[in-house]
Amino acid sequence: MRYDAEYVRKGVADLFLINEPLRGKRCVRVRDQRTKRDGAHVMRELLEEIYCDVEKIVLVMDNLNTHSPASFYATFPPDVAQRLADRLEIH
Repeated sequence: MRYDAEYVRKGVADLFLINEPLRGKRCVRVRDQRTKRDGAHVMRELLEEIYCDVEKIVLVMDNLNTHSPASFYATFPPDVAQRLADRLEIH
């Protein structure tokens, strides 16, 4: 008898992957959605917790419209947004 499995969707989750291949380091953050605010909070964690002692971080990201320093300004007070944006070099 032939049997065909049917895919049943049981919700979604968005994954933010932070990858540092030369050090073999990977961090994954799971969120319920992918908004600019979610991305800004993940980037703040990257800057203030994971790499808090690094002066400048070079980021290579896709062209998603939420991946820009403007996300910081939509999420945090201007002084915090500026402090975070100044530590990034985005490609």
